[in-house]
Amino acid sequence: MRVELQPGYILHSRPFRDTSLILDCLTEDYGRLSLIAKGARSAKSRQRQLCQPFTPLLLSWQGKSSLKTLTSIESRQLPLGLKGEFLFSGLYLNELLTRLVPEQDSCPEIYQSYEVALGQLADMLPLEPVLRAFELRMLEDLGYHLDLSRDADGLDLRAEEMYQWWPEQGWRLASDTLTAQSFPGVHLQAMREGDFQDPQTQRSAKVLTRILFKPLLGERPLQSRKLFQKTR
Repeated sequence: MRVELQPGYILHSRPFRDTSLILDCLTEDYGRLSLIAKGARSAKSRQRQLCQPFTPLLLSWQGKSSLKTLTSIESRQLPLGLKGEFLFSGLYLNELLTRLVPEQDSCPEIYQSYEVALGQLADMLPLEPVLRAFELRMLEDLGYHLDLSRDADGLDLRAEEMYQWWPEQGWRLASDTLTAQSFPGVHLQAMREGDFQDPQTQRSAKVLTRILFKPLLGERPLQSRKLFQKTR
């Protein structure tokens, strides 16, 4: 199998043997896959500077096994100059994708959402709306359907009520004793509309997405979250 000039991004790289790299990539048509970049760590390699995250690339590869061989790499645009918390946020998105997107499973919606989110980070838009919107879209595209319109009984979610999420059922009216996992209906309605401007809605969305990602990620913590903790 040989693929030429496929749009993609490098999510993560790691050393392989003496001078090579294994690149975890997200591509437009082929989803996430791993490529060997032979000799990319060599001082004379022309590929070395391009084998970095947050650069829009054109990737070519060949091979029959799950680990393909990179045959060429070209830049589509200049690297996105992410800095500070915007850089940490980009690394967080990359880690989510690396951990959760199945290998060699076409996911054009996730690719498009990722490209949009990277552009927003490069433009230094407010972080919370960018991250929360990406997380909810990613969950949907991974097949985790989250109905933000109706409760478990098929009734419309009401702005004035409080709800709790039950994984096997859906939304239920919260009991009189509210917990950290109780969500105002008005926040759920805002999430459904993609409106994350209100700080309280942002907080609810962050709590909700962590609940939803937990069974998918398992017990191994996300390393990128530690970067945020060190700066706060």
